[in-house]
Amino acid sequence: MNKVIYIGELTLNVSLNPDGRAETRIGDRLTGAAMLDGRMGVPTIFVGETGADAVGDHIVDALQKAGVDTTSVDRFTEGVSAVRIDAANPAGKPADAVIHSAYPPEALNPVWPRIDEGDVVVFGSYCALDPRNHARVLEMVEYARARKARVVYLPYFDPAHVKAITRVMPGIFDNLEASWMVMATVADLEAMYPGVTPDQAFKDHIRFHCGRCLVVDRKNLVMRFFDGDSSWTLQCDPTDIPEFDWVTGAIAGTVRALAEGSTDPDDIMAKAQETAHSHLASTL
Repeated sequence: MNKVIYIGELTLNVSLNPDGRAETRIGDRLTGAAMLDGRMGVPTIFVGETGADAVGDHIVDALQKAGVDTTSVDRFTEGVSAVRIDAANPAGKPADAVIHSAYPPEALNPVWPRIDEGDVVVFGSYCALDPRNHARVLEMVEYARARKARVVYLPYFDPAHVKAITRVMPGIFDNLEASWMVMATVADLEAMYPGVTPDQAFKDHIRFHCGRCLVVDRKNLVMRFFDGDSSWTLQCDPTDIPEFDWVTGAIAGTVRALAEGSTDPDDIMAKAQETAHSHLASTL
C-alpha cells in the first residue's frame, strides 16, 4: 500500500452544549480522515502546524494515538495553538463560532515527508487558502505532482475565516489546478458556485481546472463521481451516522482506496461508503 500525506489545519474544537457540558474534538474533516486512515492501518503522515504548548501537545498526542506520523507537524514557539469554540444556539440556528489563535508571521515550515510515485496527498481547509501559507502548500502539492503522487483537494473552509467567497476564489482556482481529483460536499459546491447543481458545478466550472470530482451528499445518501464526460452514481445505504462523521469517513475511505491503487470509480465510492458507515466513523 502507498502512503498518504494529509496537509491541513490543526485545531482543538470545543463545543459548548446548552446543558453546560463541553465536548472536544481534534481538527476538522481532513484531520478526522487522517486519524481514521491511521486507525485502519494506512501509512499516514500529517503536515501542519500547532504551538509548542499544552493544546499542541494534546493535538499531536491524539494524532499519534491514531497511528498518524507527526514528524512533519511544525511546532512553533512564537504564538499559541488554535482553539475553535462553538456556542450552541436554539434549535435550527447555526452555532456561533469563535476562533482563538496566534500564529507566527512566518509561513508553515515543516520537515517535508518523502513522496513516492503512487502516494496520495490530500490538502484543503483554510490552511490551503490562508495568504500566510497558500504559496507554501502549493509548493508541496506541485512537488507531489512532479513525483507522480495523486493529489486530492478538499475545497472547504470555515466560514469564520472567510467572510466573502470572492476573496478566496483565486486561491481555490490555484488549488483546483494543482489537483488530480477534487472531493466535495454539496454544501462546499454551493459555497463556491451558488445556485447551481453539483452536475453543473463540475461541468461548467471545476472540470476546466481538474478533470475528476467526487461529490458526497449525506442528506440524500448519494455519491457522484465525475471524470471528464462520464459520471457514476452510488445510492448509499441508510444510516444514523451524523453528517460530519459520515463525510469524514467517506474521505478516509476514498483516500484508502487510492492508496491501495484503485482507479475504478465504483470501487472508490464503495470503499468511501464502507468507511462512512463503519464503527470507526461513528466514534469521531
